[in-house]
Amino acid sequence: MSATRLRPLAEPVITGALLILAITWVGTDGYRQDLAVLTVTYGLIGLGLYSHFIMGDSLSIAYNAYAAIGGYAMGLVATRTGWPLLVSLPLGIVAAVLISVVLGLATRRLNGFYLAAVTLLFGEAFQAWLIDAHDVTGGAEGVILTRSISVFGAQLGRDEIVIVALVLMWVITLLLSRLRRSPFGVALRAKGQAAVAVEAAGVPVTALTLISLSIGAAIGSLAGAVFTTANLSILPESIPLSVAFLAVFIPFLGGRSSPWGVVIGALLVTQLTFNLNFFQGSGTLLFAVAVVAVLIFAPEGLIGVARDLTGRLVGAVNRGGRDER
Repeated sequence: MSATRLRPLAEPVITGALLILAITWVGTDGYRQDLAVLTVTYGLIGLGLYSHFIMGDSLSIAYNAYAAIGGYAMGLVATRTGWPLLVSLPLGIVAAVLISVVLGLATRRLNGFYLAAVTLLFGEAFQAWLIDAHDVTGGAEGVILTRSISVFGAQLGRDEIVIVALVLMWVITLLLSRLRRSPFGVALRAKGQAAVAVEAAGVPVTALTLISLSIGAAIGSLAGAVFTTANLSILPESIPLSVAFLAVFIPFLGGRSSPWGVVIGALLVTQLTFNLNFFQGSGTLLFAVAVVAVLIFAPEGLIGVARDLTGRLVGAVNRGGRDER
């Protein structure tokens, strides 16, 4: 088999091996499981943003709302119905997508600061509504899950849920990586650079934007569902608006050239804000400093740094081989 045919298999094989290492490292340790759940939550919200912010150059800061929809869908199905909890996943996705489409249509003529400001206000208003709508959401007390997910009658414990969450993030990242290179992804990225040219080519820009927003909202709702399932509860402040702000910078830290940069960025955010004891209480400040440093010295993120180092190493090896001859 030629190298060209093997190249598409390299991404899932290499990242799959890293996934197995991550699952092995997490194991049954409760603290490591908490770190894994936070990484997946940040990662999924960041991946949702990636589809329309990084690829489509359209910034929407309403991901606390989309994540809350997924989380509360899980909680309400668990406490107010006898349905299987897995039913809450499509319900949360559909609700988040519908809201994202309505919000997208209402803001279709906005971009840049104005789009970010309007979606920021929506996210803030949605969190306030979660507190006020006590009869629906439980108010400030939130929702406590009274049962856990079962698959074919078998209850999933926290160990299994964490594994499923990590696999889910891996699958979504792979799919987004393929989507980025697809004709849709190429058109979406071109829209961010030259919307008029894309429209002239017969591709409706509004439809591209709404589809990318829908993909992002669906992924964001899964972030809330993962967080709620792993912690058996959801509160209005469980996924605050500040998480959406963090998610905006996650791709810049890891690298914008690939969705895998989001995963790397989410891992670094978790480590910087929760897992470095000597920076306890200053994790967010450290993260801000790290983002500024990356934007100044490595604008392509850590993936770009790794690519440059690899290119230099390969170039040095090739030059050494020619010198020997």
